[in-house]
Amino acid sequence: MVSTPAIVAREPKDIGHPNWQIEDVSVSEPGDNEILVEMIASGVCHTDLVLSSLPPGYMGIEYPKIVGHEGAGYVKQTGQSVHSVSVGDPVLLSFHSCGSCSQCDDDHPAYCDTFARENYIGRQGSVTTTNTGDKPWARFFGQSSFARCSVVDESCVVNAKGLLQSPEELKLFAPLGCGFQTGMGAVANIANAGAKDVVVVLGLGSVGMAAIMTAAIRGCKAIVGVDRLDDRLALAKELGATHTLNTAGSDMDLAEAVRALVPAGASLVVDTTGVPKLLEGGLEALRQRGKLVMIGVPPPGFELSVKATEHMNMGRSVMGCIEGDCIPKEAIPEMIRWYRDGRFPFDRLITYFEAHRFDQALKQLHDGSAVKAVLLWDSRE
Repeated sequence: MVSTPAIVAREPKDIGHPNWQIEDVSVSEPGDNEILVEMIASGVCHTDLVLSSLPPGYMGIEYPKIVGHEGAGYVKQTGQSVHSVSVGDPVLLSFHSCGSCSQCDDDHPAYCDTFARENYIGRQGSVTTTNTGDKPWARFFGQSSFARCSVVDESCVVNAKGLLQSPEELKLFAPLGCGFQTGMGAVANIANAGAKDVVVVLGLGSVGMAAIMTAAIRGCKAIVGVDRLDDRLALAKELGATHTLNTAGSDMDLAEAVRALVPAGASLVVDTTGVPKLLEGGLEALRQRGKLVMIGVPPPGFELSVKATEHMNMGRSVMGCIEGDCIPKEAIPEMIRWYRDGRFPFDRLITYFEAHRFDQALKQLHDGSAVKAVLLWDSRE
């Protein structure tokens, strides 16, 4: 057993607001296909907040639990069947996939048959809290990286030994395994956007900014960033947006506003917000054969309606997007190459916080002053 601090999510006192606290836990040795990772850094993703602030039982979620799914660290111990890494290797972590279902066989691991169970719920058994003896749900997204040390499934691991130019880059690359990957893949994989496309991105957090940068890399004809914060709109312009729309303090008709900029409408709308009004406006803003890609989580029970005959005649598509339909072992090195070429400057979006200051990270994410928060665990001794 390894003793380590972790951010433990207890049952929320107010639904919609996570109840996190630093606790000491004991972590077991890794199983056959598992790896014990000493975390250096972990990005905070909106999914961490959502899936630790729901009522117990909803979607199978129980408490206490340890979330975190954008981890980076060093291998401390490996199970007998692990072959992709060795002790001491630096690793970047992404989502869990089984590797054997039909979707995994077809190179779509984000749609793995076990995705919801293994990623959103996780497993019990590898972690025990020191003070109370509770067995928190862990292996969230196969990793539960909100702990200094965590048992990780091998499917989550990207060996970073050949990707780093310095040890400092490990904390920089930590958040590539979910948010940035999802925004990138929405444009590159789900929509396969190119030079003829007019792209509208709703919400300019880390996912939306990654979509903006990827649309610029792929040479899209026009790129419209939509948000309610002026600072983010200005930054989106610097990262590749050709136009911006501010939704703050107005009753904007999104479809009309988009067509005022691009009269034919958008060929691709990427929604990262889950806000019903924006989803509905995004659908109406599409031109013929346009695509609405849904990433943000709408409120429970929300149904996006379509005018069936118009939808058919327009040839429009509404598409769900999980993890950008990426293969992490390919997508993460690709983003790093783009970063080194100066085309994917995601480093401009990161704010670092010591892990015990997670409350400050949550505050700045909420008020928008941080785009991507990354928690830092103590340096290696």
